[in-house]
Amino acid sequence: MERQIRILAIDDEETMLRILKRSLEPEGYSVETYLRPGDALKRLENGSVDIVITDLMMPDTDGFEVIERVKTLDKDTLVIVITAYSSVESAVRAIKAGAYDFIPKPFDPEHLLIVVKRAIETKNLRLENIGLKKRLDGTSKEIIGTSQAMRHVFSMIEKVKNTDGTVLLIGESGVGKELVARAIHSGSKRAEYPFIPINCGALPDDLLESELFGYEKGAFTGAVNRKTGLFEAADKGTVFLDEVSSISPMMQVKLLRFLQERTFMRLGGKELITVDVRIIAATNEDLRESVEKGLFRKDLYYRLNVIPIEIPPLRERRDDIPLLIRHFIKRFSYSSGKNITISKEAEGCLIKYRWDGNVRELENVIERAITVTDDNIIGTDDLPPEVVNDREGPDLKATFYPESLTLSEVERLHIQHVLKASNGNKSRAARILGIDYSTLLRKLKSMGLEV
Repeated sequence: MERQIRILAIDDEETMLRILKRSLEPEGYSVETYLRPGDALKRLENGSVDIVITDLMMPDTDGFEVIERVKTLDKDTLVIVITAYSSVESAVRAIKAGAYDFIPKPFDPEHLLIVVKRAIETKNLRLENIGLKKRLDGTSKEIIGTSQAMRHVFSMIEKVKNTDGTVLLIGESGVGKELVARAIHSGSKRAEYPFIPINCGALPDDLLESELFGYEKGAFTGAVNRKTGLFEAADKGTVFLDEVSSISPMMQVKLLRFLQERTFMRLGGKELITVDVRIIAATNEDLRESVEKGLFRKDLYYRLNVIPIEIPPLRERRDDIPLLIRHFIKRFSYSSGKNITISKEAEGCLIKYRWDGNVRELENVIERAITVTDDNIIGTDDLPPEVVNDREGPDLKATFYPESLTLSEVERLHIQHVLKASNGNKSRAARILGIDYSTLLRKLKSMGLEV
């Protein structure tokens, strides 16, 4: 059974208190009313509520003092101000003092209900994210690795966490891009506000647009109520756009406009909404290559690629595999009630395997092994056959070329070798070769190789 939302209303007019009570209680809210702000604040000292609705101009104690006192008693309690003294100055002052929203009298009860529902959604998202932060106890601690590549990732997290710059996380599926995004958010000044992830590749255009921007009642068939979009719900927090490379050209235009202005309209709406959100995007594809092919807008790419962070695949940081093995064994042993170790032979197989599915694949293999093992030691029999039989080792092996070859012929063969080892990923091949991406493309073209 869901907990009943508690609302405390303060106004020096009994008629207004009755209107508030009649508007809110039929929706299932518990409403306490107070004519005197002092009495209401004494009540708050003895127990918190979810929302405080207060008049702004009252005898003895005004609404600004109420906002300040409420935030001192419980920073998670949201304050909605309702007043006949509707001016831009008072609205700005109330919001700066910590009010969630500002509604002038006379008000439409339906509008009040919308604001209250939105406030509750915001509060729930905040509490959910604070709880997540506490459970993770510093998300970056869950990113396992001591290799040079991972030390660079940790260094970048520290450098960017307290900035507002847009971050683009680049890496194959399963490397932990969302974990890095959460680490950036949880270490930032936005940590107490929502972190909202969305998989852009999992939703068609119309659903993605309504999820990001929200919609007004009647905007389309089935829109029976206003829906708050994720950008609006994440105000002051972070939105994580996973698989951003998959969005359509139409949505690329709309996302670009939002990134430029940080404003949007709900579907079917006319009101321009401004929000303060940080964007962290992620891709498992080479966006520069997509731009070259005309599949991704160049201007959007530059907007997203303000602070790029590349997360290396597991096969390029094999020194971290033993650490990850112990981490996952500890976690799954605890949840299964077992005390599990691993044999040297099994660990050796795990270290040598290619891990095309990266950390996520390793995690799944360890969980499976702990489930199927008949002993307290994971052996090779508990691992999938492809893991035990794989002997390819690292992608890039030392290669020696005949002395009879010219320098240009060696260069051509070496570039082909590195491209093959990089699974055709030109961006990674360029980094291994120590040249710019554009330089690699020019060399490929001059050599008559496929670009």
